[in-house]
Amino acid sequence: MKQRRFTDPENGPDQGLGSNKPAKLILPLAIGMAVLTALPVSAPADPPALEASDAPVRACGYVPGVSVPAKMPAGVADRPHIDVKPYSPPAPISVDPKDTALELSVLNGLSSAVNDHYVYTDFNGHDWPALVAKYRALIEGGMRVDAFYGAMEALISELGDEHSYFQSPQEIQAEKAALTSQYNFVGVGALFLPIGLDRAAIMTLMEGGPGAEAGLQPHDTLLSVDRGPIRDSSGYSRTRGPEGTTVQLRIERPGEAPRDITLTRRRVTGRLPIEYCLISAARIGYIFLPTMLDQTMGDQVREALQKLTADGPLAGLVLDNRVNGGGLGSVDQAILDLFASGIPGEYVTRDSREPLKLAPEDIGGSQSVPLTVLIDVDTVSYGEILSGVLRVSGRAKLLGGRTRGNVEQLRSYTFGDGSRAWLASATFQPRGMANGVWEKQGLVPDVALPTRWDLFTEADDPALAKAVELLTTKPEPTSVGPDH
Repeated sequence: MKQRRFTDPENGPDQGLGSNKPAKLILPLAIGMAVLTALPVSAPADPPALEASDAPVRACGYVPGVSVPAKMPAGVADRPHIDVKPYSPPAPISVDPKDTALELSVLNGLSSAVNDHYVYTDFNGHDWPALVAKYRALIEGGMRVDAFYGAMEALISELGDEHSYFQSPQEIQAEKAALTSQYNFVGVGALFLPIGLDRAAIMTLMEGGPGAEAGLQPHDTLLSVDRGPIRDSSGYSRTRGPEGTTVQLRIERPGEAPRDITLTRRRVTGRLPIEYCLISAARIGYIFLPTMLDQTMGDQVREALQKLTADGPLAGLVLDNRVNGGGLGSVDQAILDLFASGIPGEYVTRDSREPLKLAPEDIGGSQSVPLTVLIDVDTVSYGEILSGVLRVSGRAKLLGGRTRGNVEQLRSYTFGDGSRAWLASATFQPRGMANGVWEKQGLVPDVALPTRWDLFTEADDPALAKAVELLTTKPEPTSVGPDH
């Protein structure tokens, strides 16, 4: 059964959208630019306005000529694949016939949505009517509501596109809070990336949270919680718990011995921050993008550019998309507008084409600053589209690892019980290239580099070092050929 990463910090160590399939789905990240609904659905509230910060720009840990780039350890490549047990249907039980009727109506609505709008008219090579019949028989045998939602997620997963998914009403409510960056949970204040089943690396830390105050940093790896596993049996992070309680974390920083740290859990609220810094000697900026599900991301990038260019234009900029699991099309476009212009491609459905029209906005020279974009296997969905579009537009070189290819546009279909499905309803056709090429082969970097997030720090990151090297040497024309 397929699962995606989610962005509610600490609801589990898996945080974004991808082809790895860890245990618990909470907040999927890939959400379509356009929204189609069978029933009206309220739009998320406007994100809170960002307050300008007077804090100085942080100096990057990497210092050209001083820092020594690390090397990938022998025998280590991509992070370990996470296998999830296939869906096992529950035993039939006696339920209220009204519940069964409602469940069947949702199944019928889902079946119709896939029949009418799924972008792959051959259902991605699967026998969709037979799949629907199989799950109809399970429902008619009697199924509790929680088991039913699990079954609908499993049914969508059987299409095999690694992107479409199903949400229960409870998951939809939780997602609404994340969309407006209204994070509100009790824990240590960290966003994690899964590294196998028993490790999770910190992607970013909530401002003012226990983890940030204790000096935890992105790239640190969580090895254990209270001397036990990092997740409970349901897949939730054990860093969460009652407010005011203590939790012992075993942390490993790349290149250092593991250490134990005890934190006091407390409520963490607010936006999910991006990291940015300046390599002052070279006038090169660095911006890390963890997700596009948070509606404040566009404004945060704008704020970062304003701060990075306050003393003059940059000589270059590194955008780090290596663990960007995607999110909202509106956020993707807001960030693209800061760096590119024109129509770099189209979203293609069964019967229409929707051009991606950029509205260029220049912040401190952002439309002309030389760019490099870091990508890897965890660059997914709109994270991939952002990266690929910047190359197609002639604005950036891509460095790092090949992406997996998850770039369909998802559109939502809401059902009578308040649940909904997000279905792959469009593919992206980059300008001058074949439709769906990125979905088929992923993004191939211009320069292949080791980029595994948990093995390096900002100070010795070989991908960042190479990006800086490219930005400080004479630029070469960006290739936008068919292999890209």
